[in-house]
Amino acid sequence: MSASGMVCPEPPQVPRRAERQPFAASVQCRRGMARETVEVIDISASGARIRALYPLRMGHPVWLRLPRLEPIEARVVWTRGCESGCEFVRALHPAVFDALAQRT
Repeated sequence: MSASGMVCPEPPQVPRRAERQPFAASVQCRRGMARETVEVIDISASGARIRALYPLRMGHPVWLRLPRLEPIEARVVWTRGCESGCEFVRALHPAVFDALAQRT
């Protein structure tokens, strides 16, 4: 159940390009002029699964501010209810990803 009390459906099964690691963090998300705090559920070098208060639209760009990093541009590749899969426009460097993954 999300912080807003909504029950989120299970995300779709999508083939992965890279292994995802659990990653529990609240981060800032910008889409257009709107900003909100979202929950990052898991992360890989090529993307992240997030939970927002409102559904994100497939294909739309978002900017995620992960801990200790500049905002990262991503594209919403799937969405189901309040969860969305976002693909980073530029994959994280392996060392950056390892540092993020070890923080959890």
